[in-house]
Amino acid sequence: MKTKKFYLSIMVFTMFLALSSCSLGDDDNNIVERNDDDGDGVVNVIDECAHTPEGVEVDAVGCPIEID
Repeated sequence: MKTKKFYLSIMVFTMFLALSSCSLGDDDNNIVERNDDDGDGVVNVIDECAHTPEGVEVDAVGCPIEID
């Protein structure tokens, strides 16, 4: 009888660990897009200046930084 309880508790613990490591996406249960099409290091969701030329230094929102 003790062996059955032991295996049952191990099985419940394992299922809890497996389910707790699952992710459902963002708060709205949608998958969040994390692509960076122009390769400037800023994800498309917040990139305000899409299609920045390669090698151009950009700010936090993906727009080219003007160097004086």
